Amino acid sequence: MRRLPLLALLSFAVLVPRVTAQVDEGILPMDDPVQRFLQRQQTAGALQGVLLTALPLSAYEARRMLDSLAVRVERGEVTLGSVDTRLLARYRGEEPGPGADFARGLLGTGVYDDGESLLAVDGDGYAVRAQPLVYFDPGVTRQTARPGRDGQQVTYRGARGAGLAGHVGPVFFDATLLEVQEVPPFVEWENFTVPRQAFTKLGPGGTYDYFQATGVVGLSTKFFEVRAGRERAAWGFGEGSLELSDYAAPQDHVEIRTQFWRVHYTNRYARRVRPTEGVDANQLYPRSYTAMHQLALDLPGNVQLELFEMIVFADDSTSGAREGFEVAYLNPLVFYRAVEGDIGTFDNALLGAGGAWTAAPGYRLYGQFLLDEFRASEFFNDWWANKWGILAGAHVVDPGVGDTRLRGLSLRAEYTRQRPYLYSHRSESSAYVHYRDPLGHPAGPNSSDVAVWASYTPTPRLSMEGHASRTVRGRNTDTENYGSDPALSYTTRGWNDDVTTLWGNRQREMLLEAWSGYEILPELTLGAGLIYHGIDDEIDGLNRSVTGFAQVRWGLPYRTLRY
Repeated sequence: MRRLPLLALLSFAVLVPRVTAQVDEGILPMDDPVQRFLQRQQTAGALQGVLLTALPLSAYEARRMLDSLAVRVERGEVTLGSVDTRLLARYRGEEPGPGADFARGLLGTGVYDDGESLLAVDGDGYAVRAQPLVYFDPGVTRQTARPGRDGQQVTYRGARGAGLAGHVGPVFFDATLLEVQEVPPFVEWENFTVPRQAFTKLGPGGTYDYFQATGVVGLSTKFFEVRAGRERAAWGFGEGSLELSDYAAPQDHVEIRTQFWRVHYTNRYARRVRPTEGVDANQLYPRSYTAMHQLALDLPGNVQLELFEMIVFADDSTSGAREGFEVAYLNPLVFYRAVEGDIGTFDNALLGAGGAWTAAPGYRLYGQFLLDEFRASEFFNDWWANKWGILAGAHVVDPGVGDTRLRGLSLRAEYTRQRPYLYSHRSESSAYVHYRDPLGHPAGPNSSDVAVWASYTPTPRLSMEGHASRTVRGRNTDTENYGSDPALSYTTRGWNDDVTTLWGNRQREMLLEAWSGYEILPELTLGAGLIYHGIDDEIDGLNRSVTGFAQVRWGLPYRTLRY
């Protein structure tokens, strides 16, 4: 089996780790604790004038936000709890990570000298941080309610690799490499891919086997940041997003971020991959592209707004022939829908808007609307091309009043509704998908979704989190397209009128996740958790699983099954 030489990889991992807790270099991973910390402080009213609508942040963006927060604390404009005060000091490099002093005293100088990194190299105009990456969560899954599948099985996700980040002059870089083997409760392998991942091999016993590589190189200045590489991203005010979520596999992209005054403008040009039937693992997969931009505004009265637009296209999505990226969409200020008409294409245009309001310190409301297709005379009817989605959410941190506030507690709830055929187009080549996963909300079209999250940080080292979601879908059958699969052409539909949300084969999915972790050394966390996953399908029947697991994470944050 083809492998990166594991011995060399592990030797490198042991010798040169980079930590993600201290904001230092590179790009923060999605679900990084620093980004979570900044989101909590924004809702708490301690971090003002900051737009967190395009994640992940670079270390330089995050550092400016942390410095701004520290200035407000020093001036007495805001008061942080004892745990958040220590976390702020740590993220700014003023306090060592947990156990760093003990490890230094035990192992001697040269270890954790900066309080966070096992090894860090700094010089005149350059810096390098590196670290091992480990994610291992062995568990036992109990499956019920499916004939022939009742019983227990061992499940796990084993990932090991290395990460590297730093800067040379004004250029910064960030790269990670992971080798992963995973035994999931349910195998969902199709056309060389599985949910949330790119190319994946299916091994004996239903084992997923894949490499996961990301890398970004960029240039950051006071007003501009340019990135090029491969990574996940999420745009919007909430945990879920209709415009761009981090559910799908990492994308190759170029991103330009412009920030001044109360404005944050982001352009993203990305390539998508379509592992279709008839193309084997030794052939070049068909290529598709996305151009998108988002204008975010910070307004008086604790109000923030966003406007966004995406255009999805491929070589075969025009009436004629086109090769590669459409240069007309490279204009960072153009309205894509107008250009689409001017050049005579059948590309897939989507646009929308979102807003957020911090009603009081600790209480934030937000929403998002996505429009995929529009005809004024049919908008309020159940016409098939009424393709839209809506999301509404609330975020509460440190609930209570005055000294009675429960510091360190964060609560979030979201409701999302997506019409049938949303994200789909004439063919998969121009559908808003990547490796068959939606680039928008993970619940997918023709669905109604309610999700809640809770997190609690009673000490800087201990964290407890939970997530619950209930999704109702109108699923496609083997013979009818009810609009639940965005990769399927909408020309295969059998109806034009009376197309209602949740029509089709009714499916109800429940997901419950709870986990906790204790950080014993910087970014080295021991934890445990429990997952319940149940699907009640009108055709396939009931399928449930309960998984209990232990966990060791080094340099990698916990990720839920869907977010």
